[in-house]
Amino acid sequence: MIVKKNEIDSEVLGRPVLDIADFDRSCDFAAFETEYLNREFPIYVTCKVPAEEIADVHALEDHGFRFVEFQMRLRGTLRKTYDTSGYDYTYSPVTGSHDLEAVLDLASSIFEHDRFSRDPFFQEWKGINVSGERYRRYVLKSFEAGDECVYKLVDNATREIVGFNTYRILTPESALLLIGGVRNQEKTCGVGAIIDYCVLNELKRKGVRWFHTHVSGSNYPIINLEVRGMGFRLVQSFVVLRKVYF
Repeated sequence: MIVKKNEIDSEVLGRPVLDIADFDRSCDFAAFETEYLNREFPIYVTCKVPAEEIADVHALEDHGFRFVEFQMRLRGTLRKTYDTSGYDYTYSPVTGSHDLEAVLDLASSIFEHDRFSRDPFFQEWKGINVSGERYRRYVLKSFEAGDECVYKLVDNATREIVGFNTYRILTPESALLLIGGVRNQEKTCGVGAIIDYCVLNELKRKGVRWFHTHVSGSNYPIINLEVRGMGFRLVQSFVVLRKVYF
């Protein structure tokens, strides 16, 4: 087992946030926990395990961890180009500070299905929208990273940014779709599908052949869109648990 500090989440909460990887229930978890508590003094620790490993879930529960999210890993293959000529929108990279601020504002206000939005522990956190601030910082990270991109979707009629997404190029042939979304007023108008068409076309243009992404199991609209509508394939499911330290 290893434990890593999540830098962005730590900055948002003002105390270390840790992620446990490669969970092994045969190890002495009590000793492992004591070591990271003494070293980091964290406020929040997460662990993600495959959903089928129920014994691992129970072991974490025995140590005080609680369920916060069911997460699915989806995979897609880029076999075709989507025709977007009938949509009056422009999809392009975010390059300037003005557009970046508009995207950051979207990122801080449109998400509601993530575990930080749903976790009762964060419903009121010192007057801060923890989920929104996290997404804002993750978008900024993507804007600054050399292997990640931030794209905007502009309504040509109003010239307003109505959606965005971010992704990371993993290899010349693969990518990871990170986060994205559309304005709340556009969520039921099909704009989410349009931005998906656009990002997949862009990845295909860059030579990417396949990609994967992660979605919350409670985000039913996105699951329906990407699995039924876009043909993404479910390849693995996870249970995310967390423990809070005061």
